[in-house]
Formats: sequence, structure tokens, C-alpha cells
Amino acid sequence: MKEVATISVAEGYLSALYAAGIRYVFVNSGSDFPPIIEAMVRMQQAGKSVPEFIVAPHENVALCMAQGYSKISGKASCAMVHVNVGTANTVCAMMNAARDNVPVLLAAGRTPLTESGHPGSRDRIIHWMQENFDQAAIVRESVKWEYELRHDQPVGSIVRRAIDIAMQEPRGPVYLTLPRETLMDDMVEESSASPATPIGTASAVPALDALEKAADLIANAQMPLIIAGRACTTARSFEALAKLAHNAAIPVTSGAHPNIASDHPMNLGPVTAKLLQAADVIVVLESAVPWMPHHMQPNASAKIIHIAHDPLFSTYPLRSFPSSLTIAGDPGTAVELLDGLLDARLRNKSAIVDARRKTISDIHLELVNARKATIASLRGRAPISPALVADALNQVRDKSAIVVDELGSGYHYLDMHRHDGFITGSSGGLGMGLGQAIGAKLADRSRQVISTLGDGSYMFAVPLAAHYVERAHKLPTLTIVLNNSQWNAVARGVTALYPAGEAVKQNEIPLVSLSPSPDFEMVSQSCGGYGARVEDPADLIPAIEKALQANADGQQATLNVISGLRI
Repeated sequence: MKEVATISVAEGYLSALYAAGIRYVFVNSGSDFPPIIEAMVRMQQAGKSVPEFIVAPHENVALCMAQGYSKISGKASCAMVHVNVGTANTVCAMMNAARDNVPVLLAAGRTPLTESGHPGSRDRIIHWMQENFDQAAIVRESVKWEYELRHDQPVGSIVRRAIDIAMQEPRGPVYLTLPRETLMDDMVEESSASPATPIGTASAVPALDALEKAADLIANAQMPLIIAGRACTTARSFEALAKLAHNAAIPVTSGAHPNIASDHPMNLGPVTAKLLQAADVIVVLESAVPWMPHHMQPNASAKIIHIAHDPLFSTYPLRSFPSSLTIAGDPGTAVELLDGLLDARLRNKSAIVDARRKTISDIHLELVNARKATIASLRGRAPISPALVADALNQVRDKSAIVVDELGSGYHYLDMHRHDGFITGSSGGLGMGLGQAIGAKLADRSRQVISTLGDGSYMFAVPLAAHYVERAHKLPTLTIVLNNSQWNAVARGVTALYPAGEAVKQNEIPLVSLSPSPDFEMVSQSCGGYGARVEDPADLIPAIEKALQANADGQQATLNVISGLRI
């Protein structure tokens, strides 16, 4: 009789991760990890494939690195943390992952299930203290799926299900808890010859009859408008939107996510009240918040078309943007199909389309010239404007560089030419930028990675832990801290809501100051990095060039830029 090969469930778990395409695990370990550590060493000694573990001294850094890796690689990522307390330290980052639709598997140990009777039973006081009635409740609001691995269950199938759900559109995080006893149990080694099926599911194609209705509306419009959120997540969709905008002469407005090149004549920057009112047909592509209803509204007679994987954004408790036509499906595919459908419909309207193209191109040129004038007016002025930092990066960074922004540079002043050249967050969970930059560097070591962070955002990012990871794993990035010594977003909020209030009459708005400001450049220096303080605008470009050269030489770098307010 043939002997059945057995391995630990922990070994099966690591094998399943690798089989599902996970090549890195971003980890902050604890007393629940011994089975994982033992399994990793055994597998390495046996010559088996196992993901590489990237140790991060804080869970926020680990999960943010996972997100940055996924955003650049387009693949699912995995982070592992210590029971309930480690999970709690990821909550802010998990909120970001949910709203940014990032496919992350967050795995966490669970305090041992048993008090005695098993080799993995509780053997420390903390094993009683760290048990929740419902550990997954900590992140349940932010995940698409959560589960606890149980005795004698097929770990390979469960891991594959987790990754498939994370990758299914709209993508998002999932959560798996791993009891220590279960990880230590034996299991029959699963066959490695599993079918090589694609991860996730094929994206839904928008209904053709609905797209034909949309094409009819657009073709008959005098001034159609595209409002793009996170619509272009691949090079193909980025090119498709540029082609549609050119062929049909449709202006495109975007938020922070790059959907169309900065120099495209149909790119009109962020949506404005004037554009919104002028549009008679509005196509909203994968945008949860296409405009701010408190400040602007579309023309009452405008036809509004929403296209997204989940055009109702059903995970948002309150969202009530009007819609004349709501289409579920992949927005990139929708753009390609609309381009073809409009070709025939606009063939006899070339004069109208050409005139509109000229009008939009002229507006685009006016915006470009206004931007140049703003930059010119800021040159030589201290404190250094974030817009000047963006302009400096335009001059010295590689075209392939990745910029990660978190309330740092004036991103509308950044030149963008590709879908994955700029990363930001959308849900206000500060502290994501530095970790995501390091994860992006891991995803593509050949590209420059630059993070531009407000000083408040930088402190939220657990910078000592992040810079440690850069050094330990040879992932040098450039961190630019835009240091205005305050929480500028809070100050702006007070000014906006109470412009004539008592708070704005004070010498300093209460509860926003971050003075005295730390010497941020020294944090990087403590981890072997290059650091410099920049106060004179004339020193900005040379400082960035020197920092990028340090990166090229394998050294992380931080610039503490004494800055003014964002405009």
C-alpha cells in the first residue's frame, strides 16, 4: 500500500498562497506564527516554492506595502499579522483598501482555540487576553469575504477562494483567520498539478443594448462630458479613453487617478461647476463621487450615464447622484465599445465634432497656460509651494517614475502620461503613502518611486518602521515631506465652514498646529538614508536630483521641504 504523504496545515497554507500567485507576504509576526515559521523553513530546506516574507515592524506599513505592490503589479497581495491586536493596527489601511478596490488577503492568527490537550494549546497569559468573541468584526465593514480556517478543511481551496474573491471586480480586501492548533495539524499533501485557471473572474462586459442607448445620447449631444474616477487601471484602458476622447471630441475630467495624459487636448483637469453646467450628456466612468453636490450640480436637463463594475456603489451607505442610464460592467471595455459605436453615429456630424474638438483644445491650452503662469508666479517664493514641488518633479523625474501622493504635492500640476504613474488614496485614512511607495518599488524595482507627503501624513505612516523596511529589503525610494507644520486639511475645513468665525480670527487656528516640527530628514538618516532640509526654492531641483542619485546608488532619501499651503 502506498504511503500517503502528510504535511502541516501551515505548509499547505504557504503552498496554497504560492499556487494562487502570491510571491510576497508582508508580515508582522507574533506568538501565533511558530507553525508558519517552521513550515517556511521546512519547505525551503525541501526545495519547495514558498512566498518571500517581508518583515515590517508595524502592521500599517505591512498592509500599505501590500496595497502599493498590488496597485503597480495588478496582482493580489498578502499581509499577515498577529491575532486581534495586529488586525486592529490595520483598520485604517483596510478602509483604504476597501474604497480603493485593492485585492489584499489579510491573514491573522487567532489565539489558540483550546486551553489544553493539543501541542498548540494556550501556553501564555496573552492567549486568554487576546481572544475576541468575533475577531473578524474588527475589519468586517471593509472586507468582501472573511473566514476562519477550521480543522480538516481543504486549505488550498479556501486560500484560492479568498484570492479569487479579492480579484473579482470590484476588487477589494478579504480576511482569513488561522488558529494555531489548526496550523499545526497534519494534512494530506494536496496535488500541485491543479488546473492553471486564471485568478479571479473575467470582468463583465457591459450590455450592448445599454451601450447603444448611451452612444445615441452622446452622438446627439452638443457638449458631452466624461467624468472619470478610477476608470483606467490598465495601459489598454488608458489608451482606449484617449482614443475615444479624441475621435468623438469629448472632454475628460478626472480626480487624482490618471485616466488620460496631461497633454491630451481633451484633458480638462478636475471637474468644475462651469463644465458640469455646460454638459448636456455626462458619462461617469467608475467614479463614486463624480462631483461635490454641495458645491456644484449638473444641468437639470442633462442626461447622465453611469458606467462601473458596481455603478450603484452598493457598499456606500449614502450616495444619491442622479442617473438617466446605469450600466454595470468593465469601464475599459465600455470605452472601447463606445468608440466603435460612436464611429458610425458621428460619421455625418464631422463639422460638429471638429468644432467641438477645437473648442475643447482651446480650453485645454488655456488651462496649460494658466498652470504655467501660476508656477512662474511662485518661483523664488518661500515657503516653497507644493505646486513648485510638482513642477520640479516634472523636470527631473524619469518618465516611467511612480509618484505616490498623500496630501503632499499639488498633483494637478504633475505631468501624467501613464495609468500607473501616480498613486493616491481616496478614503481619508492617512498614513498610506510611505508604505505604498515601498510596496510599489518592490513591484517594479526598475522604476523611480517618489512619495510626496504632508508632514501630518508622514507622521501617520509610522516612518521609522517604513524606513527600516527600505533599508532591510533594499527598496530605496525618495520621500518628500511637504512640511507646513500643521494639519492643513483641518485648517481649510474650519475656514470653509466658518469663514467669518471666531477660530479664523485667532493668530493660529486651534488643534491644527504641528509645531515644533521634527527634523524629518533625520528619520531616514537613522536608517542609513540620505536626508536634507530644503527651504530655498532655488535649492529644490538640485536637492531632488541629489536624492534621486542616492536612490540610484541604492540609498533611500528623504527631503524635508519647508512648504506653504496647497493651492
